[in-house]
Amino acid sequence: MRYAFSPEQHAFGESAADLFAKRCAPGAQRLSWTDDSGRDPALWRGLADLGAPAILVPDEYDGIGGSECDLLPVLEEAGRQAVPDALLEAVFVGPFAIGACGSEDQRRRWLPAIASGESRVTVALSEGGLVPDAHVSDLIVLARDGELWVHEAGEVDLERVHVEDPSRRMFQVTPRTQGELLPASAELRDQVVARELVGSAVVLNGIANHLVSATVAYAKERQQFGRLIGSFQGVKHLLADAYSKVELATTAARAATWRVAAADPEYLASARLARICAVEAEFVANKVALQVHGGIGFTFEHDLQLWLKRGKALEQAHGGRYQVARAAGLDAVESAQRAAYNEEDD
Repeated sequence: MRYAFSPEQHAFGESAADLFAKRCAPGAQRLSWTDDSGRDPALWRGLADLGAPAILVPDEYDGIGGSECDLLPVLEEAGRQAVPDALLEAVFVGPFAIGACGSEDQRRRWLPAIASGESRVTVALSEGGLVPDAHVSDLIVLARDGELWVHEAGEVDLERVHVEDPSRRMFQVTPRTQGELLPASAELRDQVVARELVGSAVVLNGIANHLVSATVAYAKERQQFGRLIGSFQGVKHLLADAYSKVELATTAARAATWRVAAADPEYLASARLARICAVEAEFVANKVALQVHGGIGFTFEHDLQLWLKRGKALEQAHGGRYQVARAAGLDAVESAQRAAYNEEDD
């Protein structure tokens, strides 16, 4: 089992990081809040040029036929740089769902266009849930009655739902047609769910990593009582706790991604555990970042709010820690976590 990236994966992540830095800087995101689509087409074209949408598309459908592990550095960077686009759905969950669960006709119709970046896919696996980036997607995969259905863009009505994070674009999707069923077994649908769990964990870990790094940098600059606040023992303990949780969650997510990609018998349990660890790490990193930054941290003018809001949104977007723990039958874990956080809140 590999926990480190290969040289090729590392280079892929660096290329994605350069693209994100150019297209998703805080200033650019703020400008997008008043834009109708809120999305930069050049970002998607850049990702298509890098081959990100083609990684999980088999080569017989003009894809690369790569592994979920190949996309790990891209998703981590997407979290680390607060990329507003629903890349988890567009390059990680959606292409796999159609490739693994679709019929041969469906795969031949849709996968080549997805691999080239000509078509974009988004996914909502919670029935009745909001769909991210439905307004810029050509295909929408929805969970309904325990099955997965695909709708093309012209077959649905969209109603935008405004959320606290202005960079996210969320929609209530109302199908006008039945759509097309993805004729998958329960096992294949579980594999789709596992990819959403582990992929969302990776993005959350990237967000948490940035929150810790930004807070450490701030603690090295901010002075109080004539001393850098980073020299105070209480601040050191807070940062050390957040850092250790992020490192643990990152290792858990990388290990779970390997298990998911390899169809290991424990892939779903590993994905759930990775999701729980990531939500825990981001929760702590979010709280510590806000606490150490003080009053400036939650102001609208400070860029930290981009990561604070994104992290809070994604804590629940793909199943919070209690929901995932219940799905895994981890009632004892859930009870212990709930008790610990109740005590902390007190």
